[in-house]
Amino acid sequence: MFDYTFSCGDFKTHTNMTETGISFDPPVYEQRYCAAIQILEDSRWIHEIKKVTEFGCAEMRLFQLIRRIETIEHILQVDIDETTLKTHLCRTKPLISDFIRQRKCPLHVEILHGSVADSSEELRNTDAVIALELIEHVYDDVLTKIPTNIFGFMQPKIVVFSTPNSDYNIIFTRFNPLLPNGFRHLDHKFEWTREEFKTWCMGITEKYPNYMFSLLGVGEPPTGFESVGHVSQIALFVRKDMLGMPLVEPLKLDSPLEGESSYKSLHTVDFPFSVDNRTQEDKIWAEVEYELHRCTNDEDNYDTDKFAYKLSIDELLRRLEHMGATKEILDKLLEKNKKPVENGFVIIEEDDDSSNSNFNEDQSEVKEECSNVIASESEDWDT
Repeated sequence: MFDYTFSCGDFKTHTNMTETGISFDPPVYEQRYCAAIQILEDSRWIHEIKKVTEFGCAEMRLFQLIRRIETIEHILQVDIDETTLKTHLCRTKPLISDFIRQRKCPLHVEILHGSVADSSEELRNTDAVIALELIEHVYDDVLTKIPTNIFGFMQPKIVVFSTPNSDYNIIFTRFNPLLPNGFRHLDHKFEWTREEFKTWCMGITEKYPNYMFSLLGVGEPPTGFESVGHVSQIALFVRKDMLGMPLVEPLKLDSPLEGESSYKSLHTVDFPFSVDNRTQEDKIWAEVEYELHRCTNDEDNYDTDKFAYKLSIDELLRRLEHMGATKEILDKLLEKNKKPVENGFVIIEEDDDSSNSNFNEDQSEVKEECSNVIASESEDWDT
C-alpha cells in the first residue's frame, strides 16, 4: 500500500443527518466523479494518460468531465447494457462550443458493448481504467476475471475502483431497512466492508506485484459516526513506474488474446481540434489587436483632445502577461505594426480600423462555422 492525497486537497463536503434521513452535499456520485478527475489530473502522471477506459459507463455522465482533460486523446466507454449505451450515445457528441473553442489535441471516442471481464484488442494501450460502483453488480465468475483482464492483459498505469462501504449501512438502517436482498440496490450481488475491500485489493497486488494501491473514500460520515468510514470506498492502483519505482515484472502489453473478442462497437466520434502553428509573437499580436478593439468599445478610453482612444501600455502588458509578453516584445510589435505610442499609451485613432477589420473577419469565420454546425445538428434532429 501507499499513502495518497487528492491533488486539490480534502473535499469540502457536508453530510447532514436529521430525524428523517441523511443527505450529502454535493451528492455522493458527484464526489466520486470529482475524485476520479482529480486522480486523472495528478501531476505525476497526467501527461502519461492518453487513453482512458471507463467500464460500467452506463449513461456516460463521467465522460462529460473526462473529455475536458486536454491531454487525453482516446476515451473508451464500455458497458454490458447495450440498450443504455444506445439511449445515451448523444452524450458523446461534440457541442457547438467544441467547434468554437477547439481542443489543442485530437480526441477519439469509442462506445463499446462488452464485459469488464473480457479482453479485447480495443483495450490495448489503455493508460487509465475507471470503474465506479461496478464490481458490486457482477457475479463471482465475472469478479474473478476482472483482475486478469485489467492487471494481466491491459496493464494500465492507474486503475480506480469504487464500491459501497457496507460498514456505513448501519447509518442507513436507522431510517429505512435495506432492500430485500440485504443491500442498498436490488442489482447488488454483494457489499463489502472496508476490510473485505482491502483484502480484495491486497490479493490483486500479490498476484500483480507491479502495482501498489491506496484506499480512499467519499461521502463523509455524520458527526459521531466517524468509525464507519465513507459511504463509498475507493481503491487507487498505480503501476510502480508511475511512482518512480522499478517494475517487479516486465510488461506484456502485446500478449496474444485468448479466443475472439466479444466486444461490439456501437459508435465512434472524433472531436474537432486545431494545431496552432503561429509564433509566440503572432499569438501575442493577435491578443494585442483584440485588446485594442475592446478599448474602442469603452467611451471612457476616448481622448477628446486627440480625437482617439488610448490604452495604457502597462495595462496591456498586464492583460498579456499570461502569454509571456514583455515590454520589449510589445514595443517591437507596436513599432512593426505602426501603432503610435505617446506617454505610455497606445493611440488608437478613429480612422485606424485595421485591428477592427481583422477582429471582425475572425468573428465572421466563427459565425459561419457555428451556422454550419447548427444546420448540421438541425438535420440530425429532424431525422
